[in-house]
Amino acid sequence: MNPSSINDVLGERLVDASEAAHCLNLPMYLLTHPKERQRLGIPHYRVGKLVRFKLQELEAWMLAQGGASNA
Repeated sequence: MNPSSINDVLGERLVDASEAAHCLNLPMYLLTHPKERQRLGIPHYRVGKLVRFKLQELEAWMLAQGGASNA
């Protein structure tokens, strides 16, 4: 499955941890460390060995945590 077909299936572009951290002004370690993602309930997708994120889901997660998005 190539990246464009993955996005077609999920309905939104997936971004890596670096892009998500930059767009949402989050510390990179929250997105790259599996235990932190699990502890905080950060929404993410496993694509093989890769971890990807939907920006809208991360924004909703931040609002639920009481934070605000800069996106």
